[in-house]
Amino acid sequence: MTIALVLSLTLVVGTFLFHFMVLRWLSTGMSTIAMTPGLRILIIVLTALFAHLAEVGIYAVAYALAAEVFRIGAFEGLSVSHPMDYFYFSLVSYTSLGLGDIFPSEHLRFLTGIEALNGLLLIAWSGSFIYIAMGRLWRWENCAEPPTQGKD
Repeated sequence: MTIALVLSLTLVVGTFLFHFMVLRWLSTGMSTIAMTPGLRILIIVLTALFAHLAEVGIYAVAYALAAEVFRIGAFEGLSVSHPMDYFYFSLVSYTSLGLGDIFPSEHLRFLTGIEALNGLLLIAWSGSFIYIAMGRLWRWENCAEPPTQGKD
């Protein structure tokens, strides 16, 4: 159980720091690059997506190490034998989708629960970041009210 706790804490802190650095660069470092607001928003969304995929990959590596090196649990259901299988399971867990075709046993269950909570927080963080960026960068046309013409 100690290995699962230490691994979980390391993954949470590591992915939060990584996500923080990515969002920090998007809000400060990218501002020095000249581009249109629409392109800037597109890059923000795509970069956030790739950050999440990298975080899923970090968890996938941790699952492989936890199952095959530390032996703190195993996977049941469909076979998990290729790196893409670990990535798939991590992606399903990170997004809290939890399909159930592959499921962990023993202490890997704890790690999976932590990943789901971690993914939920990081996805929400990206969503709020994108929302704020859209509010600052996106030019909204008045589409809710018809244009007013002269008073009657």
